[in-house]
Amino acid sequence: MEVSRVERENFYRASLLGLRALDVRDSSARRFGPDAEATWNDFRGHLSLSDRLDLLVRDGAVKWGAAFSPAHVFGLFGLAADDPFGPDWRSLDAEAAKKLWLSPQVGDLESCAAALGISPSTVPLPNVTPSTRLVVAGGAAILAVAQHFATDRGLRWGSQVLVAAGSPAHRHLAGLVAPLLAAEGPTRLANPTANVSEQLRAAGFDGFPLAVTSADAAADELRFAQTAARK
Repeated sequence: MEVSRVERENFYRASLLGLRALDVRDSSARRFGPDAEATWNDFRGHLSLSDRLDLLVRDGAVKWGAAFSPAHVFGLFGLAADDPFGPDWRSLDAEAAKKLWLSPQVGDLESCAAALGISPSTVPLPNVTPSTRLVVAGGAAILAVAQHFATDRGLRWGSQVLVAAGSPAHRHLAGLVAPLLAAEGPTRLANPTANVSEQLRAAGFDGFPLAVTSADAAADELRFAQTAARK
């Protein structure tokens, strides 16, 4: 798909927020700060700040997939499984990269959602226990479920939640939830236009998952979640 300048800048903005959050949480920060700056200055050679952002994003994508991978977020097909960019991806220009880099804001669920143009809204949630399986559709629903999981550390985002996300913003926010909640692995994403039963089986969802949706879900995302809940 064709990625617009605004979409590309939003991707980097949300990704940088997530990376800063990871650095704050890690006991030995390695991406930002004086030590990282000194290492970069020794290493950089002819590389630019845009290159530095791409290296950080590429590193984050190794573990967290869609949280930091344009290939996952924008559906860049025909790439190797471990390639987050591909040959046609355009990095930020120097001015945009500098503006983002100088922003000191550390990410959380709310700021990452805002960076992607997703607004919070009231989303009814079911009673969620460690045995509950959820199929989530819509940006506000992703945010609401993630906020609930953040308040109950007995819940496990990586194994209990499958997100039906077709839009890049929804895929990206869903991906970022995993590192922000220190989940055990990447967010499970479903393609809302693909076979529902097959994707539920691939996610290990037996029985009847519950659907959580919001008004900003696309028609195919909503249909997937509703169909999954009836299986």
